[in-house]
Amino acid sequence: MVPELGQAGVAGSILISIPDTRATPPTIRALREMFLRHKGDGEVRLRLVRGETGRIYELPYAVQTTGDFFGELKSLLGPGCLV
Repeated sequence: MVPELGQAGVAGSILISIPDTRATPPTIRALREMFLRHKGDGEVRLRLVRGETGRIYELPYAVQTTGDFFGELKSLLGPGCLV
């Protein structure tokens, strides 16, 4: 299944999903820095997954959803991070 990401650069909501064990301080810092580099209007939500369940958090950042942003995100968290 391929997530519907919409048009690059168009404001929208993105949901990033990672196992809760990957939510380490260095990873969260890297995400924050990436969000600040790609400021825009797109709402960001983070789902931390543990087993079959997950918690979704609305983050206080808005990003520009460009190919560069998605490439950097997948490089940091892996190709399965976008829902």
